[in-house]
Amino acid sequence: MKKFTVAALFTLAGIVSAGSAFAQTKHEVEAHVPFEFSVGDKVLPAGNYRFDEVSSPISANEVVIQNIDQPRYTVLARGSDGPWDVLPNNVISRGHLVFDQYNGEHFLREVRGPLSAINVELPKSKAEKGAERNQVSSLSTPEQITVAMVE
Repeated sequence: MKKFTVAALFTLAGIVSAGSAFAQTKHEVEAHVPFEFSVGDKVLPAGNYRFDEVSSPISANEVVIQNIDQPRYTVLARGSDGPWDVLPNNVISRGHLVFDQYNGEHFLREVRGPLSAINVELPKSKAEKGAERNQVSSLSTPEQITVAMVE
């Protein structure tokens, strides 16, 4: 009976320590976005946002985007699976957001955290592809806007 109890305690301790190790890998960053922007089919207002990468065996490359002041504006976005540039280990960055802008509309494209803590590239939504087509037909050039993360 004592052997069973000791084995159960070691198993429980292993589960608890694994859970705390998983909790430590949580990568949350914050930024102030000074304009309304779209993520997928959702339009989010300007404001302070928290970006939290979701990583599990079931959901890779996903990020939860939540307005800190108005939590009802929360979106779960799935990033692209394709390869893209990752900051080298020796490059220190505060992190930033990259937006594509077409005719005054902003679409979130990338979330890059400090020291590669969170790196998600979002695919173009149908709305963004439509805005891109309209921009091309109007012969004006699209822009990319970068917003720094809050330290």
